[in-house]
Amino acid sequence: MTRLAFILLLATGTGAAPAQQPAPPATRLRQMEAIYQKELSARHIPLLGKYLLELQRQADSAADKAAYQAEITRIQQIISSGGVVDLIAAQQAPSGGMPMPVPMPETPPLERRQALIALSPALAGRFDPTPPPDATAAVVGEAEWRIEAIAAGTYDVLVQYACPDMSAEVPLRVEFNDQTLAKPLGAARATKDARTFRIFRVGSLVLTRDHRGETLRLTAGDKNNPRLILKSLILTRPRPAD
Repeated sequence: MTRLAFILLLATGTGAAPAQQPAPPATRLRQMEAIYQKELSARHIPLLGKYLLELQRQADSAADKAAYQAEITRIQQIISSGGVVDLIAAQQAPSGGMPMPVPMPETPPLERRQALIALSPALAGRFDPTPPPDATAAVVGEAEWRIEAIAAGTYDVLVQYACPDMSAEVPLRVEFNDQTLAKPLGAARATKDARTFRIFRVGSLVLTRDHRGETLRLTAGDKNNPRLILKSLILTRPRPAD
């Protein structure tokens, strides 16, 4: 069942109201809804990722691969639309039935104001070396993720990593939409052990249009002797200047 898929997490944001002017009720409601959806996504996405892993594993040996692929695609759509499962529909589903996603159009609109895309080893379409089942972090030489949907704009590219072995720097390379970001991870960025994670900014991608169904690729040092332990690759809007 795991189709090392791609996880797309969208978190909406609204502008702050001017000083001494309380936000209108409609604006406050949108803010509350955005926070609620973000909190649900943070809880549902890890579970969806594990479910995709199991789908991928079973699909490899299944006689009817089409049925598994259809379910993999459905779960990818849930993740792409924010990673929130309709729990009421899930409770009403027949015994043994799969949870249904919150209804969404075939081509969901892309959020313009704020976006966060978090890519874990479990959601990769290709990850080398292959991570253990249900791994939340894994040593990486090369990896690829399918980006289901991303809006035009500028995105900072961050790696959440551990790397206690920094006998030599680890060159990082990220490729997407004919753009390449390259930056070495130096000895000063070593972590004290394999379970201590830090954030490192590789650079910024500038997208002049919306993109759907494209591949993002990460290369980390020597693929024949990988040392970087990846927890997530993150694309996020830059913070506004103070």
